[in-house]
Amino acid sequence: MKRSSVWVLKTLLISLLVLLAAGGIVTYLVIDGLTNTRLYQQVDRFSELFSVPKQPFDLSEVVAEKKAFTMEYPEDGTFTILWGTDFHLRRGPFSNRDKIYALLERAFAETDPDLTVISGDLLFSFNGVQMLTEFASFMQKHNRKWAYCFGNHDGQYQHDHRTLASVLDSFDTALFSTGEEWVLGYSDYPVVLTREGIPQQAIMLLDSHDSRIYEGSVIAPDYIYPSQIAWYRWVEDGLGDIPLYAFIHIPIPEFKLMWESGTAVGVKNDKIVNVPLDNSGLFAAMQEKGNTVAIFSGHDHLNDFHGTWEGIDLHYGRSASYGSYGADIHAKGLKTITLDLASPSYTMKTFTVDDWNL
Repeated sequence: MKRSSVWVLKTLLISLLVLLAAGGIVTYLVIDGLTNTRLYQQVDRFSELFSVPKQPFDLSEVVAEKKAFTMEYPEDGTFTILWGTDFHLRRGPFSNRDKIYALLERAFAETDPDLTVISGDLLFSFNGVQMLTEFASFMQKHNRKWAYCFGNHDGQYQHDHRTLASVLDSFDTALFSTGEEWVLGYSDYPVVLTREGIPQQAIMLLDSHDSRIYEGSVIAPDYIYPSQIAWYRWVEDGLGDIPLYAFIHIPIPEFKLMWESGTAVGVKNDKIVNVPLDNSGLFAAMQEKGNTVAIFSGHDHLNDFHGTWEGIDLHYGRSASYGSYGADIHAKGLKTITLDLASPSYTMKTFTVDDWNL
């Protein structure tokens, strides 16, 4: 082979290696950017300033202000929630959004839910407005009412939570509110279930924020803030002694305590139970009156366990994410929570893509 030919081949090989290396670096940066939240709060639970309204929580008033919603209980006395978490909707050849929508359509047909609740990370996209508009249009097309609390990835990129929230104003099946201005977060609000206009039970949605830099420069999930805890008490006091069911994206520390106690039922396929490093006291506040029946959380895609911890039920959701991490051993899916008008009891079912051959 001539020397010039050898030189050309070497040049091509080196160029190819450089391109592969550059591609690898770009791919790493994109994946790193998509999988690691880099939004941090400017205050902590000791420095947050807020003022609780002097007037009691008034359901009719906050509904008129679109800071809460009401839904009338069905005649048969049962209310079915279709619960989804961590959809991570995004564009791209491997997003598999069609599979998520197929899963939802099957769930609508099989369970006919009264309300769908998405407990965070619905979005995982550089263009969150486009993905949220697409999802809201899908729910509108199927005439399905849905509620939604933000997760750590929802407002991470081009569009912040306020911008995303404004998208939902034009969709009447979206029961969504940015909540009270004095409360930190953009999705703290209740959906109150009524019978003849009288509150019977309430679904409490909480914004669990993003990440926080803790002591020693450790980055971990953020916690629930004092204003949110005060808001929870304010709403609870205003509604009276009715059962409350709380939905949140990032699990609170008691999920980890329950798993470590050995009393939980289910699986922990994630390496950790990824909770805030500080316990800001939400669970203790929920225990004060004893109205909170259960807390439903997402965030860890491969964890699905439940149990009762100090009087309150704790449940992980079943991740439906195709746009983020998962595992073949842990089928994607959804859950139903069926409430009973006559009591705080409820039943749960898990439906996976394996169950429905999707």
